[in-house]
Amino acid sequence: MSETATDESPQQGGISDAAVLARVWEEILGVDGVGPDDDFFSLGGDSLLAVQVVGAAKERGLRLTLLDLFKNPTPRGACTGSTTGAQDEAASEELLTPEDRALVPDSAEAAYPATRLQLGLIYENLLSGGRLYIDVVSRAVTLPLDPSVLRQAVDRVTRRHPMLRTRFDLTTFSEPMQVVERDVDVPVELADWSDLGPAAKAERYDEVMRSLHAPFDPEQAPLWRVHAARTGPSEFQLAYAFHHAALDGWSETVLASELIRLYAAVLRGENLELPEPAPAEEYVRLERAALRDDASRRFFEDLGTGPAATLPERGDGTGDPYRKATARIPDDDIRRIQRLGAEWGIPVKSLYLAADCAVQAALAGTTEVTVGLTVSGRPETVGSELTLGLFLNTLPLRLDVAGASWHTAARRAFEAENGLLGHRRFPDAEVRALLDGVPFPTVFNYVHFHVRDRLLDTGLVTADEDLRDTSSFPVRVEVIDDPRGRGRLLEVVVDETRYGRGTAEELLQHVLSALHQMAEGPEEPALAGLLERVGSR
Repeated sequence: MSETATDESPQQGGISDAAVLARVWEEILGVDGVGPDDDFFSLGGDSLLAVQVVGAAKERGLRLTLLDLFKNPTPRGACTGSTTGAQDEAASEELLTPEDRALVPDSAEAAYPATRLQLGLIYENLLSGGRLYIDVVSRAVTLPLDPSVLRQAVDRVTRRHPMLRTRFDLTTFSEPMQVVERDVDVPVELADWSDLGPAAKAERYDEVMRSLHAPFDPEQAPLWRVHAARTGPSEFQLAYAFHHAALDGWSETVLASELIRLYAAVLRGENLELPEPAPAEEYVRLERAALRDDASRRFFEDLGTGPAATLPERGDGTGDPYRKATARIPDDDIRRIQRLGAEWGIPVKSLYLAADCAVQAALAGTTEVTVGLTVSGRPETVGSELTLGLFLNTLPLRLDVAGASWHTAARRAFEAENGLLGHRRFPDAEVRALLDGVPFPTVFNYVHFHVRDRLLDTGLVTADEDLRDTSSFPVRVEVIDDPRGRGRLLEVVVDETRYGRGTAEELLQHVLSALHQMAEGPEEPALAGLLERVGSR
């Protein structure tokens, strides 16, 4: 890290804005001695940490946006390049008409419109008979199971987070609404597996995971359910299911962390004080502002459909529509990729994205592809990282890897994502309408849930985690960065009925090969080795 120094950026009580921002980075990134020219991504920053940085900076009086930070990823650069004309995140738009407000039932504490993505997930869930977008998660908790304490913890976290008391009303109001009930009874089922043998325990476990996956009625709260099974004198298996229209992946890890830490505190007779989350309805205002943004509309219209990343369709209608293939990314490749990202000042996410896009291009026989990139639209306010809800969006990202080295491809991937940042809340459904259909069958996602890292550090859960989810995208490529748990994983989900049996495993191996080639020869042509490998299939 560079030497801490003063600079010529605006002063805040005798301290430069760059120095203030450097202190924010130290706090959120957990590093010391950040200087005015240190690179955010080289220090381990990513998009979700960037949201926290921007929120904390605003609390300290700095006018900063996520785009400022990505375009100028140093304290000095972000401050001097700040877009002072950017719209305020804290919009004051009234979300309910007087007529709709009069329809809010007495049992509810609040109501506000559903977002476009929530409505899309609800629609696809109902169309599938309740099969899609129900997520089930299970973790082993290293504490004795006390049913009354678990009920207290569930009730407290439910009172704390409005989304855990929310239902959707699709017909009563002038538009579909999220209705936050004051009181709900979260179903909690209990079991004792402590005397079962391994085979019987595994059978019972699978039965529970299947039963938890039962459909939810989106118009009935709560949209989550809990199961706990004693597995020994000092451990139990905690599992729960939720409707994806209510929670995204980051929100789920926040829920898990708070629920388990609250349980541990009550069990020990302690009081756990938790910081306040930001209001969830702020995202509704931000999405509505994005819908009114002509610049975003023009951006996606100009993007057009382009060549989508498309696998050869070899399926015969049989097989698993959600075939999942998972592998650990080799440690040597991880170390080299992390070093390259730091040297280039590019988030490691961009390197993984470039590898996936290069593979997709090679398989499609082209040099330019469009993939769906999952992005977060969480408000850039203090406490938003603690808010439970659905803040994701999946938008088309086009990448040209013609004649590019791995270094150049990663740089282009980073620049392409930067181009999306200012439009990250423009709804996917609206993009589809503009482009007359889905512009991509393949989706890429990178996840590193820092909240899970901190939960693992407490020792209250083991590293094992079982997440079962389904979506309408026929191909999903996901990098799971879980250094304190299962490691760095590459996970590929493919609809075998469309693309053929074995395609998930093949795509997994192709992306692993691309990552290895990048790690070994970052200045080598990105497509050369991949085309040779794909051609030998």
